[in-house]
Amino acid sequence: MGKERKEQIVRAAAKRFARHGMGKTTLDEIARDLRIGKATIYHYFPSKEDLFYDTIDWETKQYLEDIKVILNNQEIPMGTRLLEYFSYKETVYQKYKLLYELMLQLFRDDSFEKEKNILQSFLESERQIVRSVIGSAQEGKSIDPFLPFYIAHTSWGLMFGNRLNQISNQEKTDWMKELMFKSLKSLLFI
Repeated sequence: MGKERKEQIVRAAAKRFARHGMGKTTLDEIARDLRIGKATIYHYFPSKEDLFYDTIDWETKQYLEDIKVILNNQEIPMGTRLLEYFSYKETVYQKYKLLYELMLQLFRDDSFEKEKNILQSFLESERQIVRSVIGSAQEGKSIDPFLPFYIAHTSWGLMFGNRLNQISNQEKTDWMKELMFKSLKSLLFI
């Protein structure tokens, strides 16, 4: 029951933090959403800040599980999996608002050391997933060790670029995905 209760608190906190930010969210509101006492939250989390960081950690793990499912889907060709992976990133600002806001915050100001460490760990986990999937798809062929880094980081750039393109021209969004795919196709021979 303890693990389930902790996850309920994290899920409720994620909604509140995504909507109002850490500064404007109170533990009283989270407790009220769950119909529990604030002391119950303190039983699992020493402070609101600890809850906030656990919530970000939970959200990044959820995202990583989602991309594992996409990239490990052996029923579709590797190229299609990569395109789905790129497209999925375009939904991050809707599905994983805390992760999205964390990235934006770090673009604006990198003085948040704890947030930067969370993001570095998250990006390394994503690169490992990409490395694993690309490596297994290449069936023993050697791949450039920087290719997983390129795919993971460039796809984040593509996601932010596509958010800008949605404002100006949807056709460019699809064109950018195709261009990214074509460049990977030649690198991966897919």
